[in-house]
Formats: sequence, C-alpha cells, structure tokens
Amino acid sequence: MRSENIYKIMFFTFLCSFIFGGYVLESLGIQYVSEGGNPLVKIHISTYILMLTVGLLTLKQGINAPLINLKDLRGTWILSLLCIVGVILYGLFRFGTSGMAYIVDTMVSGLLAIYLLSQLKLEHKKKLLRLLAYLLFINAVIAILEFISGNTLVDVDFSSFSHFRSTALLTHPLNNALITAALAPLLMNQTRFPASLYFTVIFLALFAFGGRAAVGVFLFGTFILVAPKIPAFLTKGIKMTKMRFAALQALTFCAVIFTSLIIIFTPIGSRILSKLHVDGSAQARFDVFIILEQLSPLEWIFGASQELINNIAFYIEIDVIENYLIGWIVSFGSICTFLLIYSCYKLPMKLVRNSHIRVSVALIVFIIVSLTNNALTTKTPALLLLFSALYLSRSLEDKA
Repeated sequence: MRSENIYKIMFFTFLCSFIFGGYVLESLGIQYVSEGGNPLVKIHISTYILMLTVGLLTLKQGINAPLINLKDLRGTWILSLLCIVGVILYGLFRFGTSGMAYIVDTMVSGLLAIYLLSQLKLEHKKKLLRLLAYLLFINAVIAILEFISGNTLVDVDFSSFSHFRSTALLTHPLNNALITAALAPLLMNQTRFPASLYFTVIFLALFAFGGRAAVGVFLFGTFILVAPKIPAFLTKGIKMTKMRFAALQALTFCAVIFTSLIIIFTPIGSRILSKLHVDGSAQARFDVFIILEQLSPLEWIFGASQELINNIAFYIEIDVIENYLIGWIVSFGSICTFLLIYSCYKLPMKLVRNSHIRVSVALIVFIIVSLTNNALTTKTPALLLLFSALYLSRSLEDKA
C-alpha cells in the first residue's frame, strides 16, 4: 500500500474522530453511546477504518515489513497490543461483549494509528500534524461560540453539571478539555496563527469546557515551555523584520481587545470568576475513593462484583467513577489495570525520550488532567490523537 493512500486514509480518520463525536452519531440515529442497538455500531467509524487499513496493509506486505518502520518502538508496540488483547479476553470472560467496544475504540485505535503513521513519508507527517493543529483550533473556537450563545452544536444534556459547558465537536466537555489541554503544547506552533492567538483561544475554550484542572495544568505546562526562553528574551531580545514586528504588534493588540471583550461581555467572564466552584461533578472526584474501601482482597485483584458495580450510585450518588484508574480497578482488577497502564503510557514515554520539551509537556499534561475525570473509561479518541501527535512530532524532530 502506497504512502499516499495511507496518508489520505489517516487524513480522513482524523477528520472522523473530530467531527463524529459520540453524541453527534446519536443525533444521526446511530446508537453509539446509548444502551441497546446493534453491537457493530458501538465501535467508531474511525476505528473501523484503522482496523481495515491495517488488515489490508498486512495482507499486502506481511507482518514484518510494516513493523520494521516502527524502529525502536516495535517491541513496545507489540507488548502494548498484547496487553490490550489480554484485557479484552478477560473482559469478554467477565462481561461478555458488553463494554468491549470501549477498549477497542479507546485503547486499540491509538496503537493502530502509530502503526500506519510509521509507514508515511516526512511530507505526509507534516501535513497530518498541521491538520491536527487546525482541528484542535476549530474545535476550541466552536466551544467559545457555544459558550457565548449558551447553546451547544449537538443536543446533549449533562445534568451533573451545575454550569453550562460547551461540547463542541468532541461532545463531552471533560473529554474536550483533556484533549485540548494535552495537544495544545504540541500543536501551538503548527499553524499560520501566532502562538499567542492560539494560546488565547485554547485558554478561553478550556473555561468554556469547564475544565478547571485542565486550565491550571495547561498554564503550568505552557510556563515550562516559555520559562527557558525568558532570560534570552530579556538580555538579547528577538531578531525579526520590521514588517513582522509591526504585524505581531497589531495581532497582539487585536488579541488583547478580543479577549477582553469576550471576558467582559460574555458568560466566560463569570465562569472564570467561579472557576473554584465545587459542583456535583467536582465533588464526585473526591467521593470516588469511597468505592475502593468497599473492595475485598479478591475484588482488588479480579475486579468488583457485579452487585457493587450496579450500586456505585449508592456510595457516591452518581453512577460515574470520575477517575479512570479507579474505574479500571473496579471493572478489571489490579492486574488488568497494570496492563492497561502499560499499554497507555509505555509507548508515549519512549516517544518523549530525547525529544523536544514540548513532547514531554504534552504527555505530563495529559497524565495529570486525565486523572481528574473518567475520559479513559469511556469511548474517546483521546489516546488516538495523543499517540498520533506525539509520534508525528517526534518523527519530524528526528528528520530535522
């Protein structure tokens, strides 16, 4: 299979992962999120595309040839895939096919994406990284417009939130916040927009999503990126043409005015002022640890009993575990949780080794923000987009 064809497929896959969020599919009559319906529609179209492409590539080139392109990632990639297969088999034993689409969509898709991205030429990798940057920016702009208007693009009701939260294209607010905060440090310099404008839009969008932890961690990550450049800026300054300096001044002025107007005259201002408000969703992040106290030694190893899983709302008043690590322990036990952690983070940690600091910052932001919600215990393109952005960024550095 030619690199050009794989590039087109990955381009379409990224578009699908952004545009066709879970509740977008529901609005189109596809029971992707809700209970019931055909099990085949429980797996996202982007995952089907990845699986089909990997299958065709393997049939044409065999197993070894494509794996060679993974280079130093090959061993970790294979082990990560085996870990997920092990969890899927255990999940099938415990729950049957119920919930296994989540493992495929959330965990497997990221590994398949790296497998295909490793077959691409450098020019195609540059274009895909730029595509992700623009998609993230557009998603953030939509979130801001939703918050200003007080209406979401997709009809979604989240009764657990006491404040309005934007859903944008990726539909769930906290899933949006996780993806936006983690990818922005990597993608901020990949568009024609000034980094200051990109930062401003992302910053406002995180408030629109209601991601309080995401805002704080994103600012911390941005500071890590900027801090090493401050001494040189103060002592030597920055060399640039007069035309570029004038354009930068004008854009900065417009950005400041634009941001001020949005904060003053839209609900985002009040949302920023109330960012420390603890609603039912935030309180659930503290209450969730009560669940661990209910587990017996055997349940710690093999997962909670179905009775406990069915009565989670009795202990924490909502039926959602707002911490994916605890969610994994409750569902699969500590052994499978270890396998899932390995499959999620071993490959990214290899990618950040000897890479630019922004790659490390993106992973750190993702890890910290993800611990504040249940994004990785639901069907989400978070790992697909993270793995892809990390791999593409590292690949471009290696060729630089």
